[in-house]
Amino acid sequence: MVSCMGSVWVTLSLALACISGFSLTSAAWFRNGTVSFGVFLHCYGPTNTLCNQTCTVYKTLDEIPDVSWQIAAVLLFTGWLLLVFGAVLILSWILIPEGLCQRRVCTPARYAQTAAVMATVLGLLIFPFSLDSAFAKEACGPSWIYYSGNCKLGWGFMMAIIAVMLSCLLPIIGRYNLNEIKTKIIFSRIRESILVTEDN
Repeated sequence: MVSCMGSVWVTLSLALACISGFSLTSAAWFRNGTVSFGVFLHCYGPTNTLCNQTCTVYKTLDEIPDVSWQIAAVLLFTGWLLLVFGAVLILSWILIPEGLCQRRVCTPARYAQTAAVMATVLGLLIFPFSLDSAFAKEACGPSWIYYSGNCKLGWGFMMAIIAVMLSCLLPIIGRYNLNEIKTKIIFSRIRESILVTEDN
C-alpha cells in the first residue's frame, strides 16, 4: 500500500511533468502585440487572439535562430525528459508489489528528478541569452541578454519557472518517502522476529 507521502510524490511528479511539457510547447515565453516566441515555436499575429496567429514550429535545432537558444532548448527538453522518466519510475513503483525493488526504483527516480531540476534551471538561465539574437531584435526591438526590449515576459516562461521551483521539492519528498519505506521494513522485520521467538 502506498503511503500518504508516496501519493503526494506520484501526483506532484506527474502534474509537474505535464505542466513542464505544456510550457515547452507554448509560444508565450516572450511576446509583444504581434509576435510571441517560446523555446520550440514562434507565432505572428495579434497575441490576444490565438485564431488569427500564424505559428512556426522548430522541428530541428538548425531551425532555431540562435546558438544560445539551441543550447537552452536542448537543456530544457532534457530536463523535461528526465522529469517524465522520474514520474514513470515512481508510477511503476506503485504498481509493483510492496517491498519489491522499492529502493531500486525510488533512488533512481530521485536522481532523475534532481538532474531534471539542474538541467531545467540551466536552460531557463541560458534562454534569455537568445534575446541578443537577430530574431529577438527584430521581434522585440532594442533587446539584449536579460533585457527583452518591447517584449514582455509571457505565461509560458513563468509557468516553467514555477514548475522548476516546485520540482525542487520532488527529490526531498522522495527521500522522505524512502526513509518511510525503510522504517516500515525495519518494523516488519522486528515484528516477524518477535513472532518467531514467541512461537519457539
